[in-house]
Amino acid sequence: MSHSAYYFKDVETTVVDLYNRLVKGGMLFTKMVDGGWEKFGVEVGEYFTNPKLHFIGTHFLENVIKRRIPNARYETKKREHTVDITDCFDEESQAGAYLIDFTTLIYKFRETCKPEIKKKIIRISG
Repeated sequence: MSHSAYYFKDVETTVVDLYNRLVKGGMLFTKMVDGGWEKFGVEVGEYFTNPKLHFIGTHFLENVIKRRIPNARYETKKREHTVDITDCFDEESQAGAYLIDFTTLIYKFRETCKPEIKKKIIRISG
């Protein structure tokens, strides 16, 4: 499940179903955003236009496992990555425009985003 749970129609049910399909001794590998990326998605994901995308991360999946599969053994490995997206709103930076489009999955996000959302994103990334 490398970065796929974001697109599941029903994340909790699908994770439980996949876990239940494992053979004895099997392992369900997941890879999700964490830390700042997860916070970014949770905080500003509501402003994005893709209704099929869930803005979740490692903490969400950990909570699903604890709640729905309480006897499951799991391990979380975390790696910290820092990204300064302030340049995304520098109107002279083409690289910044590409980065914010990639980050939000919205073409020309910088041009169509409301000013209050831009401020919120910069505050979160700082």
